[in-house]
Amino acid sequence: MESSQTSFVDVLVVGAGPSGSMLAYSLLKAGVSARIIDKREAPVDRGHADALQPRVLEVLRSHGLIEKALKRGNKINTTSIWHPGADGKIELTNHQGAHEALFTDELPNFGATVERPFSPYSLTIDENTADDVDEYPVTVQIRNDSDDAQEETIRAKYVVGADGAHSYIRKTLGISTAGDHTERYWGVIDFVPDTNFPDIRATSQVHSDTGFCLIVPREDDMVRLYIPLDEHSQYVNTETKKVNIDSVNPDDLLKIAKRAFEPYYMNANEGYHWWTVYVVGQRVADNFSVLNRVFLVGDSCHSHSPKAGQGMNAGINDSHNLAWKLTYVLRKWANPKLLDTYEMERRQFALDLIFFDKKYVAMFESMAKSGKGIDPVLHAKMVQAFGLFKNGIGIHYGHSMIVSNDHQYLAANVVIGKRFPPELVLIARDDKVVQIHDILPSDTRFKVLIFTGDLYEGGKREVLKALGERLLKGKLSMERSYPGRNTIETMKMVDTFTIVKGSKGEVNYKDVPQSLWTHWTRVFIDDIDITGEFGGKAYANLGIGDEGAIVVVRPDGYVGMVTSLSDAEGVLGYFTPWEVPMGIKTA
Repeated sequence: MESSQTSFVDVLVVGAGPSGSMLAYSLLKAGVSARIIDKREAPVDRGHADALQPRVLEVLRSHGLIEKALKRGNKINTTSIWHPGADGKIELTNHQGAHEALFTDELPNFGATVERPFSPYSLTIDENTADDVDEYPVTVQIRNDSDDAQEETIRAKYVVGADGAHSYIRKTLGISTAGDHTERYWGVIDFVPDTNFPDIRATSQVHSDTGFCLIVPREDDMVRLYIPLDEHSQYVNTETKKVNIDSVNPDDLLKIAKRAFEPYYMNANEGYHWWTVYVVGQRVADNFSVLNRVFLVGDSCHSHSPKAGQGMNAGINDSHNLAWKLTYVLRKWANPKLLDTYEMERRQFALDLIFFDKKYVAMFESMAKSGKGIDPVLHAKMVQAFGLFKNGIGIHYGHSMIVSNDHQYLAANVVIGKRFPPELVLIARDDKVVQIHDILPSDTRFKVLIFTGDLYEGGKREVLKALGERLLKGKLSMERSYPGRNTIETMKMVDTFTIVKGSKGEVNYKDVPQSLWTHWTRVFIDDIDITGEFGGKAYANLGIGDEGAIVVVRPDGYVGMVTSLSDAEGVLGYFTPWEVPMGIKTA
């Protein structure tokens, strides 16, 4: 049936979970024409995904949303592991809707909102026009789930499926998933506990001879308990050997957990905020995109266990990776080939995540089954081996048109393909302490960080002058304050900063060639602040020597290249493969 109304949009996002909401927010913030639809009549108000890992908190900080997130959520500071004692008894964090709201609450600021409850019922791609950047080759027909008569045909340049593990977009495109569906079932309950268990506000792994339980502290005094069900025969179908989910209720889940907590008591006097039963599965879609016109993010393209708190975090990082690339192609700041790197980077991450998740789940299942707990030394080794990956800090993108692996030795601890590490520096003019991450906001710009070394050593200022002149001639920098009307396109896509190795009172910011900075707040020194507590370690911590280095940071905060101060051609060449429109005037 043909819809009565047809509309056009650059990007249609299907699904308003954390991944879809993040993507729509990022696109709208960048000025992209975007719409977001969701089949749910109302936002999630409880349960589902909960934990935000450190890397996603950095992403939220880059968008100016970190204070909002911290205010709403519960910060977890401590983790504890409890093992059986000689007598067999033990001895010794926001719901998903709140995370979605971080982004959806911002949408009205850009003239948009989540359109509910709408679902797609048809999706086609015109392959004849898919290579034309000005065309709208994707046609999606949507219907109001509360009113079948309300239909619309949407013509889009790009469509993003953020519609979950049972994704309509993925299934309609015929994309298969590969991996495992285990027979391991876990129950989950959220509630405000009445308990004398001492570590109830710490993330705790509790193993006793009478059971196993995982505790995750939540907001508003709540906790979440993860409880394995496979060992409880009353829930297992004798023929299929699968857990009969319909036979489980939250009171039963708490009864199982109580046995693990003996001799401490655990009650839910106020009832349950949310509960569910899930089966552990680890699967990855064969493709994350089709013709670079339809993309998948989040659970629509990868699924794994909730134990490690990765699902929502992985999805948000998918969207963080894709948003700036779509923006650049739509602005015609990049060749559409740039979009190839989305699947290249995020699918490999998803495969790595499944590898990690299998090992992490196996550790929990060993604790749940063994009756002896897990060797603390082996557990510590696993945490050490996978810690950075688990918290998102260890994500490492491989070589591509936007990741150049040359010259790593010039900045040993600024790993090419990883996110730029946090570090404190001082503004050269007023000695104000600045976190480098705060000069790397998610504003769709590349950041060129020029670590000059000692300005006053022999020949350094001449080298920097030559660098600035070449970048200026190549239209990658500018000799004026902030870009305005009638400026060069590339001047809007690149911000340049200099970090000088020197001391307060000795470095004059005006000694840095003006072609390398647009404003005095763009020149920093690596020195300790007036209190003697902050700063002064950037060069050492980043592994940069006296010779200095140039570091190109992508709009998503990941390091794209490292090179020497004499390699202006390399910096300009970094942007060449995806056809940056050097010298094109804007209106």
